[in-house]
Amino acid sequence: MSRAARVARNTSWNLVGALLPIPVALVCIPLLVDGLGVERFGVLGIAWMLLGYFGMFDFGLAQSTTKSVSARVAAGAQGQVRALALASTFLHAVLGAVGGVVLALLAPWLAAGVFNLPPQLIGETRTALYWLAASIPAIVLTAAMRGVLEGLQRFDLVNLIRIPASIVNYAGPVIALYFGSGLPLVVAVIVAARFAVMAAYALACIAVVPGGDGTGIGRRDVIGLVSYGGWLTATNLVNPLIIAADRFVIAASVSAAAVAFYVTPYEIITKAWILSASLLGALFPVFSGMAATDPASLRAACRSALVYLLAAAAPLIVVLVAAADLLLGWWLGPEFRDGSAGVARLLAVGILINIAAQVPLTALNAMGRADVTTAIAVLELPIYVAAIWYVAARYGIDGVAAVWTLRAAVDAFLLFGAAHVLVPAAGAASSARRFGLAPVATLCTFLAAAWWLAHSMPAAAAARLGVVALLLAVLLAWEWRVLLGESDRENFKALCNRLLTSRA
Repeated sequence: MSRAARVARNTSWNLVGALLPIPVALVCIPLLVDGLGVERFGVLGIAWMLLGYFGMFDFGLAQSTTKSVSARVAAGAQGQVRALALASTFLHAVLGAVGGVVLALLAPWLAAGVFNLPPQLIGETRTALYWLAASIPAIVLTAAMRGVLEGLQRFDLVNLIRIPASIVNYAGPVIALYFGSGLPLVVAVIVAARFAVMAAYALACIAVVPGGDGTGIGRRDVIGLVSYGGWLTATNLVNPLIIAADRFVIAASVSAAAVAFYVTPYEIITKAWILSASLLGALFPVFSGMAATDPASLRAACRSALVYLLAAAAPLIVVLVAAADLLLGWWLGPEFRDGSAGVARLLAVGILINIAAQVPLTALNAMGRADVTTAIAVLELPIYVAAIWYVAARYGIDGVAAVWTLRAAVDAFLLFGAAHVLVPAAGAASSARRFGLAPVATLCTFLAAAWWLAHSMPAAAAARLGVVALLLAVLLAWEWRVLLGESDRENFKALCNRLLTSRA
């Protein structure tokens, strides 16, 4: 299979695995809000965040496992994969146990001293946090086994497990509502599902990991497995903190109900990360190969990835900015329309910026410069937390969303600047096609027009949607004729054909 076909196949599996659960989330979230109430749903949003954060509590070992497995397969040493997988599983089990103990010890303090909860919810939240603590070993072990499967290029198996797991994450709590509306029961269902997912990954690994050759791996291999995490360790700790800080601050300085109004648009709008995660996840090994063998081509490849991502994401973001209040009203009713529309618009702009920033981030990591990306994240964290803490009490969740978007812009500026300095210059032909300021200014104009529509036609829903449709048509025409060059259009068509026709 060619490199392009393999990238297309892996991208298509990642897209399918990420997109299929979204309709379930759209159906289940309103049911959960109604069944749990706004404050309990806010706590459930924090629980989802904690599950995601502790899923990264592997100190870079999952990515290290993927790299090490891939290297052995490429070298023809498949017989060592089983021993490597077992060593990785043991290390992850230790980390998972530590993470579970840490969360269990923090549970009383979080419930009673950090989150701004009504007295009647403190006990429920504490018990729910204990349930979450029990699930941390399963979550971290799942990351280890997923790393093995990805190292073997079995994205099909990864996503065949990921799809039902993501669906249960939303549907499980809805089912639990039939037996009671308490948080511990709802979270217990999610935890049970996490153990089932771990078992599914274990069975998949048993089925596809090659048999051992008896050589095993030594201390040097284990040290290499751990040390490769290096700067990725700090990244895996800092980036989730940046992502999770807003919910913690809102819960502590505003209310649990405010978390619900914030987290609901956040959970949906951030699904746009699917675009960058799917494409760049498949392109990361390609970028790595270019950095090692043909660094002069990396800048042109980054430009193509940036153009494709912006072309795919910008229409969605323009619609969200122009019609967030209408969509929220139809979906969740007037309370969420009034409470979350401003947050949705601000986050939508921030997500578009962040999607673009994933390109230089991926390129720098592929070049082995995770030290740079981690340094940027470490620099941002205290400033960001201080800023959202300041604005939360004064401007509420809209202020937090504005700071989130501003941080995304600063992050993008620093990452693009670092990539401009560190990524080798391309040849003259490629330099002529570099991504300049004119496309950025044009996209900003479309976003400004969408923002103006939302505020100038607040009640005229039908008329506004008609103008939005016209704006969207103009945007798509501009993207196709101007943003995408002739070679980009041909590559885009070929990529779409591969995505539609590729097989696992």
